[in-house]
Amino acid sequence: MSAMRARLLSHHGRQAWVLDDQGQAHLCVFRGRELTPAANDWIEVDTSVQPAVITAIYPRTNDITRSEAHRSKTLAANIDQAVIVISGAPLFSDELLARMICACAAQDVPGLIVMNKTDLVDDTARATAQLSVFGACIELLGWRVIRIAARPSEGDRTAVGCDALRSLLAGKATLIMGQSGMGKSSLMNALVPGLNAQTREISQALQTGKHTTTVGQVVRYDQDSWLIDTPGFQLFGLHHLSISQLALGFPEWQAVHERDGRCHYANCTHDLEPNCTVRSACLNDKAASRRLELWKMLRASL
Repeated sequence: MSAMRARLLSHHGRQAWVLDDQGQAHLCVFRGRELTPAANDWIEVDTSVQPAVITAIYPRTNDITRSEAHRSKTLAANIDQAVIVISGAPLFSDELLARMICACAAQDVPGLIVMNKTDLVDDTARATAQLSVFGACIELLGWRVIRIAARPSEGDRTAVGCDALRSLLAGKATLIMGQSGMGKSSLMNALVPGLNAQTREISQALQTGKHTTTVGQVVRYDQDSWLIDTPGFQLFGLHHLSISQLALGFPEWQAVHERDGRCHYANCTHDLEPNCTVRSACLNDKAASRRLELWKMLRASL
């Protein structure tokens, strides 16, 4: 067997498009049905047969997964950072944003919030106000907020604000995700000239349409940088997380405990228990109160 290591760019059914360390692309099939691949997996490929065969998936450093009670979908693996795209037109869902942040925090994946469509001033003001609820969370996690207009609606058609983002993508594998309608596709096209050609080549190789996959697709950003594109969504289940993992996406609660002392009960849910320091800290703080509502919603959905 002639085996080599390769990066999985995308897969559909039992076929996959991979890129080896020499930059050679291969259309492969999976050996058996026990392998469960994800975009950006490192895999072992046997090229002594045609089509080439994927024989193993190397251990992952992390992965980002969406899950409901009876099914789950891994969007991508081996991620250096995540970019979550939001906008004010339509106004992003703060619950979906909280869910995506929790999925990243549970895997120790650092992230960036990209506010798109900032040329739409009134809509951006609404989005900015809603995002302010996440201020403490973003700061405590060490995330950043980048403001861009990937496809300005009037005047200069050139993307605005992308330079700051480009400098943060260098040398990394970055997962790009967001709910439907946030302008993620416009952002990807602004960042990667010729993106449509890359995705078309992969789709044709896998005999699938551009929007038929529900998993990630890797495109090369530059020589040592990769973007993992994902379809927009309206749901982001976290059924695979434990309560303690979910709490990693709400670092404010730990900050309250350090400042005001721990809740009376060690396993406090911050709901109805007496002497809850988290709930007390949120009483007169509008932003913290909304974050507590989101915590209760997400916790109840697990």
